[in-house]
Amino acid sequence: MELTPLDIRNQTFHKKNFGGIDPEEVKAFLETAATAFEQMSRDKTDLTERLKIAEERVGYYRQIEKTIQDAVVTMQRTVDEVKASAEKEAEIIIAEAKARAVRDVENTKREAEDLRAEIEQLKQLRSNFFIRCRALIRGQEELLSAMENDQQEFEAPKAAPRRESGMGQVLA
Repeated sequence: MELTPLDIRNQTFHKKNFGGIDPEEVKAFLETAATAFEQMSRDKTDLTERLKIAEERVGYYRQIEKTIQDAVVTMQRTVDEVKASAEKEAEIIIAEAKARAVRDVENTKREAEDLRAEIEQLKQLRSNFFIRCRALIRGQEELLSAMENDQQEFEAPKAAPRRESGMGQVLA
């Protein structure tokens, strides 16, 4: 049975005729005990209420903690996924850059070979041009020599006309 302050206040005692106790002292003591018991009961109720509020807060904070932990786990997964994705993308970019570099090197080699072939072709054309120019100049020189010879022959008969007979003799 739970004892309440009201039980203490309403408690009655049997009186003894001889050697009994002073009812006023008992009443005063019981009043003091009831007051103290009331205070303890209020404190208990207050502490119980505060404990309930504290437990609710702890529950709330545990829920926040769990939410934060879940968020951290999710963020870590996201970071790991982003990192993995970035690494894959970097690998793809590097592979593409290497392939592009190989193609560029091959194209540059091909262009260099084409330029070398073109240079050789131009050297051959230049050599052919010089040969043709020399041939043209020689031909023109021969033509000039022939024209000079014709000119000299044309001018030489005027000085002393000579005739040749049919047998290679010269008649004067």
